[in-house]
Amino acid sequence: MYSAQEIQQFLSEKSAQLNACRHHLHQHPEIGLQLPETSAFIEKELRSYGVDEIHKGFGSSALVAVIHGKKKSDKWIGLRADMDALPLLEQSGVQYASVNEKRAHSCGHDGHMTVALGACRFLASHRDFEGTVAVIFQPGEEGYAGARLMVENGLFEKFPIAEIYATHCEPTLEVGQIGIDPGYIMAAADIFTIDVTGRGGHGAKPQVAVDSVLVASQIVVSAQSIVSRNVNPLQGAVVSFGAILAGDENGSSVLPQTAKLIGTCRSFEPDVQDRVQQRLGEIAEGVASAYGARAQCHYTRLYPALLNHEQQALAVKEIVRNWLGEEGLKPAPQQMTAEDFAFMTQVCPGCLFRLGIRDPKHTASLHECEFDFNDEATVYGSTLMVLIALNRLKAVNA
Repeated sequence: MYSAQEIQQFLSEKSAQLNACRHHLHQHPEIGLQLPETSAFIEKELRSYGVDEIHKGFGSSALVAVIHGKKKSDKWIGLRADMDALPLLEQSGVQYASVNEKRAHSCGHDGHMTVALGACRFLASHRDFEGTVAVIFQPGEEGYAGARLMVENGLFEKFPIAEIYATHCEPTLEVGQIGIDPGYIMAAADIFTIDVTGRGGHGAKPQVAVDSVLVASQIVVSAQSIVSRNVNPLQGAVVSFGAILAGDENGSSVLPQTAKLIGTCRSFEPDVQDRVQQRLGEIAEGVASAYGARAQCHYTRLYPALLNHEQQALAVKEIVRNWLGEEGLKPAPQQMTAEDFAFMTQVCPGCLFRLGIRDPKHTASLHECEFDFNDEATVYGSTLMVLIALNRLKAVNA
């Protein structure tokens, strides 16, 4: 099997070409599930590497590159990279900044694709392994549940993947550091709306009205007790309200009949998620009733919590430890942000590792308009992807 040093050396020699790929992807960002330019560019690169098969579809612009080892086996390992950008005006100041208005790769998915391309380039030219690697390029991570769409459209039926792996760049880790831990590492993302109905009236005669703004405000305050009084203090949850919509800014003396609350809930464990949803509905209805109003909570579960399966996460930790030593291996603390790779790990064991990108020139956080992925991290990400594929194929074939 190829050593980490061999893999890293090969990819370092290709770094200028990989960087050029990343800059092109960064300059031409697309959002959502349909990414025609991005998909076409990725396909062209994959064909130039000589991968065995390229599959399209799955309800979106997704691509799956298939690379067979020289030694035949029915075992498969999957590597996944997300493709889509954010609806954001880039202000990074780089020469290859986005040319698409209000579209920006401010979450590093251009880097994730490049890391995956690097892995493809190595594996396609170094076939001394047993089994098959499927490299999955997935659109629609940023709120479109592209991973769920691929699962629902038969990803794991078409490709008998035994284990699935992904990465996400991490601005709090230095270049050359990898964060990985077993267990829940990213939260379930739920959204809700609460419709409050009172009785409209004159602001000077509140006694003959049922003030929907007051009721909505009391629901916001009361809902803050959910985390502090209904969730185990050793577990995590968030209940946040992002908007209150009621009345008209010109209607200073009008008590509106209706109000709408919009927000998000985050949690890790399924029982906590169930409890938060239950209590939010109960509080909304109960508070409204106490004021003579009505409230209805509409709750939608968008993304499940991302679980790093223990066996696979511990295996990746050992790979990193053997390659970079303890100084390169870092923990991956739980984050309340969400990741739709969770849909894949719900049906296939695997894990996500965090790829350090921080240096003095790269300090912006994810989703900031100044953010730019760090090219120095690409070789580290691609090397680890290859090491995971080769080591885990060896394990599942044993």
